[in-house]
Amino acid sequence: MSDFSPFTAPVVEAETEYSLLRRAAFASMDAESILTAEFDEQGQIVDFRFVVTNVSASQVLRMPLVALLGHTISEVFPKTGPQLIAVWAECLASGVGMLEEIEIDTDTDQPRWIRQQILPLGDAIAVTSHDITDRRRAEADLHSLAHQDPLTELPNRRAALEWLRASLERHDRTSPTTVLFVDLDRFKAINDTFGHAGGDDLLRKIAARLASLLRAEDMVARFGGDEFVICLDGSTSPLGVRSIIDKLVDALRVPFRIGESDVSISASIGVASSHANSSETIDIANLLVHQADSAAYEAKRQGRDQVAVFDEEIGQRVEREVMVVRELRRAITQGELQVYYQPQVLLANLRPVGMEALVKWNHPEHGLLAAEEFLSIAEDAGLMVPLGRWMRQNGMAATNRILATISEGLKEEFVVWFKVTAGELHDGFLGLLSADSAAAGLKPGSVGIEIEADSSKGVFDTKLKVLRDLREQGFRLALTEVDASHNSIRSLNLLPADAIKMESATVGQIDDPDPITRTALLGIVSVMGQLSDTLGLKLVAGGIERESQLIALQKTGFVAGSGHLVSPAVAEDRLVEILESMYAAAI
Repeated sequence: MSDFSPFTAPVVEAETEYSLLRRAAFASMDAESILTAEFDEQGQIVDFRFVVTNVSASQVLRMPLVALLGHTISEVFPKTGPQLIAVWAECLASGVGMLEEIEIDTDTDQPRWIRQQILPLGDAIAVTSHDITDRRRAEADLHSLAHQDPLTELPNRRAALEWLRASLERHDRTSPTTVLFVDLDRFKAINDTFGHAGGDDLLRKIAARLASLLRAEDMVARFGGDEFVICLDGSTSPLGVRSIIDKLVDALRVPFRIGESDVSISASIGVASSHANSSETIDIANLLVHQADSAAYEAKRQGRDQVAVFDEEIGQRVEREVMVVRELRRAITQGELQVYYQPQVLLANLRPVGMEALVKWNHPEHGLLAAEEFLSIAEDAGLMVPLGRWMRQNGMAATNRILATISEGLKEEFVVWFKVTAGELHDGFLGLLSADSAAAGLKPGSVGIEIEADSSKGVFDTKLKVLRDLREQGFRLALTEVDASHNSIRSLNLLPADAIKMESATVGQIDDPDPITRTALLGIVSVMGQLSDTLGLKLVAGGIERESQLIALQKTGFVAGSGHLVSPAVAEDRLVEILESMYAAAI
């Protein structure tokens, strides 16, 4: 093969080796090329020109031979050429061969990677190229799997912790790095309502919305499930952190479109920041995430849709509640839970017409715990489905025994009521309730379900069929937490309920000495009264503690109610005696 090269530059050193390599390059099966350096007036290398190459090199570089021979690197690779020139110039300057992996231009959006063995030849270089694109893509895929959440395409836990460690090191603890732990509220109800496909769709949309609010130097990661972590760079001021939190809260309150429904969701947000005096011997990144998680737990405990900043008191409280969850799982299986019953009466004469089932916990160390001390923890831990069914099974069995014992006059329209969370209303709920009531010997009309009317619009829409089916089967239904909001009124219009129930938190203010509070409550009561008249529902009150409350409720159209003033919640073994006593007094 002839030694063809009209663009050959003078070679000062290693002329014999250069000539041999030229011939070898043409004949080689490897992708080999020889390029000569081009210099500016100051003698600095500014480019390299192809003087020899072969078919294999043409294939590796994805360029025809005519596009390589005689052309400079800057012409062939306008984007990545400067990097190649810098590496090759360094090789010539050192006089030592190099092995480099370099990205080169392509005619697609996908990068191509070349491993180059570079040999200096005076003012020229010999380059043997190998295409390693497939290997680099495989490595990138592995890195993505290790650092990216596949559902949302956000960074994952591992990536977030690496980012945090880098931020802490970059700022050398001179300015605080802040972590926001975003724990979505009642996300399980979304999954139960829309299925996992709908839940996944919502998570993707939340991820995109959160990411859109952050600065380029910050990051948001998905830690799994319904939890996101936002890492704010150490340059963020306290005012800037507050601004970002406000934006997050406002953004999450804008409904998301899932299928044909608009779904509203809130989040409990925990905040933790690094300190200049943090110990060098502990993993500050992991500690910050743990503290922010604990603060989010506290925000959820305060009623959800809240923001809490970590402090030592929160840390100790969360540790206690985590212990409660472990003990509660054991309590369900070890018989430590007990159903109590609070009589429900007609307010006009205090005649019993039913009872409300409540669960209490006979804790081996702390004694009898009321429901409000652990039920919210149980709901957050996903324990309400098994706990709720256990409670209904036991409550219905007890009701059957009570109905077999009490006077005939008490049995008329006697109903046992159970509170049910939105997350419990899964597709199989009606079948289980029907089977359990039949097993207990109760007709559907003797069993009532209470559910909040202010559940998010999308969740209520999708649970509507379950609730309507319950009514069609004859089970009683009461809506609680009713107010003057659009969602509450809409729920009442859509659902054929039996009753509207005002809970203890509202009832407790109906005789408030503050005239402004009383006026506001009377407005709510007025709306409830109008709705009950229009829809043919009865008004029920819970948590009646004082005589003044009872009188106020009697004057405002409430038909039935319960509370400590009427009767405390009692165990089954005392219930018949109390019901009979109340019945006798009412007659």
